[in-house]
Amino acid sequence: MKNFTLDKSIFFALSLFAFSVISSVTAVETALLLALTLLLAKKYQEKTLSDIGTKLTGHPLFVPWLVYLGICLLTTLTAYYPAKGFGQLNSDFLKYVCLSTLLLTVKKEHLPKLSAIYTLAALISAFIGIYLAARAMAAGIVDLSRATAFMNPVRYGEVMAIALTLILSRIVIPVKETFRHEQLFYKLAVFPVFIALVLSQTRGAYLGVVVAMAFMFYFASFSRKKVALYIVILGITAGLATLVNPTIRQRVTTIVDRNPTEMTANTPSTAINIRLELWKLGITMFKAHPVLGVGPDNVKKVFKQFHPGPVGYQEVWGSLHSLYIHQAAERGILGLGALLLLFGAMLWAAFKNFEARGNPYTLWALCALPAYYMMNLTEISFQHVHTSFAVFLALAVSYNSAE
Repeated sequence: MKNFTLDKSIFFALSLFAFSVISSVTAVETALLLALTLLLAKKYQEKTLSDIGTKLTGHPLFVPWLVYLGICLLTTLTAYYPAKGFGQLNSDFLKYVCLSTLLLTVKKEHLPKLSAIYTLAALISAFIGIYLAARAMAAGIVDLSRATAFMNPVRYGEVMAIALTLILSRIVIPVKETFRHEQLFYKLAVFPVFIALVLSQTRGAYLGVVVAMAFMFYFASFSRKKVALYIVILGITAGLATLVNPTIRQRVTTIVDRNPTEMTANTPSTAINIRLELWKLGITMFKAHPVLGVGPDNVKKVFKQFHPGPVGYQEVWGSLHSLYIHQAAERGILGLGALLLLFGAMLWAAFKNFEARGNPYTLWALCALPAYYMMNLTEISFQHVHTSFAVFLALAVSYNSAE
């Protein structure tokens, strides 16, 4: 009876996690801590605490994570400012705790409800984002016409892209319904979430969705006609959205016709120009410290040493706006190699899970991961809870649905 109560409590914590990962860092971290505490209580009660270590060390991602965290510790010890590095080390370790807790607590029977809860949260966030963008457009306030809710527009676009991938996976590979009109729910959810993503004006998220759809088209070979249909429908929807809001079209076309001298705030050209300048700076930092970098979370602290003047409208930046360049600058070739090893292992695990059981949950992880890697080309999304925890949720449901 006690175990039954604990199991229900763990599912409640997971439900809170799935719902809040879209919107609240505080709530999702609280849910994670609650799930972990309840798991330990359950294992203690069952006298099976040792099983946790056995399961984690036997998981295919254990060694890549161990290497990654080991390199993080090494580069922290050699950082310009080790105290800052240890703060980032805590954040990196929390990521592993998140993934481990989800791997140990998510069960196959949880998946239909958790995916519905996660989708519902994305749908609510999408409606809020669409409303705020539409209100700003109606008032003629261009700067506020980007859809967002509970976070900045870039992060918002990224979380919408990850959620959209799950929704499409549920549509492309239908499963036995666990509640009435379940398939209709996902079919209705896809358009608000996609429109919110488009209105976020986040170019990285656009590229991520293109990559996710390409992977889905290739791997879901048994449903290619359905995937192709949604690609066409969503493409038309995106085209119509650009007619309603011309600034979306401008952000896309600026990629090829940007003004290279523009550095004023809140313009499409400025965003690109600042990124290019920051990438050059990151490469300079890497060349100066190619093996171990300047240290985790040290970019902002040493910024002026490598770039005395401002970049765009800010004197100092804490992000180089590319995870891979940022990782190389902060942790050198060892850190970048450890990151790529981890990312490769995550994708390989997702592929093996899909190969073992080609269900919508394994398809979600297999398509969301390369999209996520693409989005990290122009952002450091791996360092942010909203996106990294959502990807870990995808990995956990993928792994446990294939078990």
